[in-house]
Amino acid sequence: MKLAIIITVLSHSFLFSQVSITDINRIGNEQLDEIRKELQNAPEKNSKFDVDDVEDIESTAVTIEQKELELINEEYYGYNYFKSEINFFDNVPTPSEFKLGAGDEIIISLWGDTNLREQFIINKEGLIYYENIGFINLSNKTIKDAENLLVKELSKIYSTLKDINNPTKLMVELGKLKSLNIYFSGEVSKPGIQLVHPFSDILTAITQAGGVNTEGSLRNIKLIRDNNTIAVIDFYSFFIKGSNEFSDFRLIDGDTIHIPPIKNRVEIQGSVLRPGYYELLEGDSLNDLINYAAGLKAKASSIISLDTVIPFENRTSQDNIISSLNIDLNATNEITLNNGDKVLVREIGESNSKVEIYGRVKVPGIYSSINMTLKDILDFAGGFDDPVFRKTIRQDEIIILRKDENQFYSQEIKSTYADADKIDLNINDKIFVYESTNYRNSPTYRVEGEVNKPGTYPLKKGITVEKALSLAGGLTELSTINNIIISQEFTEIDETDVEFTEIKNVANFDLDFELSSNSVIKALPYENVVSVEGNVYNPGLVAFTRGITMTDAIIQAGGYKPNSMKNRAYVKKANGEVSKANIFLGRLKRLNPGDTVFVPVDPDPDEFDITTFIADLSTTLANIAAILLIVDNQND
Repeated sequence: MKLAIIITVLSHSFLFSQVSITDINRIGNEQLDEIRKELQNAPEKNSKFDVDDVEDIESTAVTIEQKELELINEEYYGYNYFKSEINFFDNVPTPSEFKLGAGDEIIISLWGDTNLREQFIINKEGLIYYENIGFINLSNKTIKDAENLLVKELSKIYSTLKDINNPTKLMVELGKLKSLNIYFSGEVSKPGIQLVHPFSDILTAITQAGGVNTEGSLRNIKLIRDNNTIAVIDFYSFFIKGSNEFSDFRLIDGDTIHIPPIKNRVEIQGSVLRPGYYELLEGDSLNDLINYAAGLKAKASSIISLDTVIPFENRTSQDNIISSLNIDLNATNEITLNNGDKVLVREIGESNSKVEIYGRVKVPGIYSSINMTLKDILDFAGGFDDPVFRKTIRQDEIIILRKDENQFYSQEIKSTYADADKIDLNINDKIFVYESTNYRNSPTYRVEGEVNKPGTYPLKKGITVEKALSLAGGLTELSTINNIIISQEFTEIDETDVEFTEIKNVANFDLDFELSSNSVIKALPYENVVSVEGNVYNPGLVAFTRGITMTDAIIQAGGYKPNSMKNRAYVKKANGEVSKANIFLGRLKRLNPGDTVFVPVDPDPDEFDITTFIADLSTTLANIAAILLIVDNQND
């Protein structure tokens, strides 16, 4: 099955590269011949093409082209940044840039000459009231700024706060934090007022609000405070460059984050590292879009296809709203794009300059043919400089299949390795290196059992059983020529045309029987018994005596049971030879040590068996004749 698949693939030249090196390494001489036949028969198959075939091919080409133009990745860039889960914990260190605001709880600790710990909640005006001092404004102060201010103010009543020799130290900590009430408007997943963590910046606040809808802008997000826009955030600078500018703006209660709809979105596909949909700002060029898409792949073409949509304000009719053009890569800085435009960066075309080598080389596969001779490719593929491996290669017949002007593999060129440096290669040549079967085939046979030199021996043509036993030192005194069994491989094809090999015993051989590859000669030990099996009263072993017959052995095993098929009893010798009972029911068939007698039972005893009847009648007549002979002798 694997061979059929490989041949089918190889018969189509545009699919050669899909055959794995593992499969090629397993290709033997017969498979190489099949591949050559498939390639050389290509003209006959392709000569039957008609107009319908050409139309089918053209239709397939159009379909492939359409698939190239289809969306490869429909992801809208950047929106997944807002889809992660955010967990804030009470033990998260306070950010150094965090600024205090209304509702925050602070803890003021003094230790040294004065020890105390007090809690305050900043009121709506950003103030705390400290006894004997009055209101202190901590609004929009960092923790460090608050500490410096409190040292200054509290030193009015705690003089040691500024005493260098006996100082009192002051520390400000955040207690319970008040969540911020932030308003979200525009294209956000959860518009309206949302509670966000006070450590939040604009990105994490939007994340807590469920993220931005795909129709919302990521490059024109506005932070509004007291009806004034205090910041416009372009998240692309963070997504693409890692530049974090949005964390400079701390959120406070009542802020509004507005996400307007996107104004200009362009699609880029093809040979870029991150294809998808991108938002463009006014002034962004095609080159900026390519940079947003992480740049071009190594095989990107320098010609870029653009399908452009004329904006509503520039349309004079409904016809020809979409047009297309090809743009050179060097001109991308000069091209501005419209909402809905599609950019396709194609890959460069394949430049075929390859040849392929199959068969008995160390590294079969595809190689460049540029300035290469046949010998160059053979040496690259390996094996010819290895003295052991080289013996397995048929060096006198290396075959090249070459395409003719009709692009069919009709030309066959033969060469030897010695002359390979004189053969220049063409693109798409197929090189076949065959295996030397004489070196590969090292058939053997085995001799086992009661021989003087058991083991595995090299098989040569004409080796017989007698010769093999002689090479093995002959039989030991514990075996005889009648105790030899021979088995060998036998290949068959089942009903599904699958080839399989089994080990089977060989019957009725003699000493002149010629051995084959993987034959096994087994000399069994001499056994001074015979075995009786089947429909007898006492099946088992019977002592061997000189001249014992088949009938004698059956009688010693208790005789026939009823319904025995006496005429079909048989003897199987130790070497596998089978001998049936004759009309005299084995009275004249002599046995050898190790023989086995089989007595079958009649599966349909009521059916009349003429052969058994005649045999029984013959026995009866013989007995009567013997009696008459005895009586006659007595009368004399």
